[in-house]
Amino acid sequence: MFPIQRIPGTVPTRSWGSAYRGLVWALGMSDDFTLDFAGQAQRAFAALDNGLAHVGTDRRRLISVQVFLEDVVAQKKEFDDMWTDWIGMNPEHWPMRSCVQVTFTGGNRIELLAVAVRDEPVMETDDSE
Repeated sequence: MFPIQRIPGTVPTRSWGSAYRGLVWALGMSDDFTLDFAGQAQRAFAALDNGLAHVGTDRRRLISVQVFLEDVVAQKKEFDDMWTDWIGMNPEHWPMRSCVQVTFTGGNRIELLAVAVRDEPVMETDDSE
């Protein structure tokens, strides 16, 4: 059986993502809720990059990203500009993306929930049998 690989989180009972075989589910959010929207968005992109790297993939292999914003009307244009800088101009790297408004608590302003692919790990065999 293939193991589920976890991306370590910073809060007990939660991980920043999981990977199983060739699929990856990862979260990008700021680790500092005192920052303004742009600061939190940059931290969210960095956290997503780090999580993807932890399980052997990167933003070029994203399939979909759900973007959760505190205020779509006020933040979407700024986010779209930051997204373009982060994802790049190669359409081969563009995931499906949706953007919705949610009510956060504790000062959070943005979360990115991503699905990506990675090269499927090789199943280790037990030669002791």
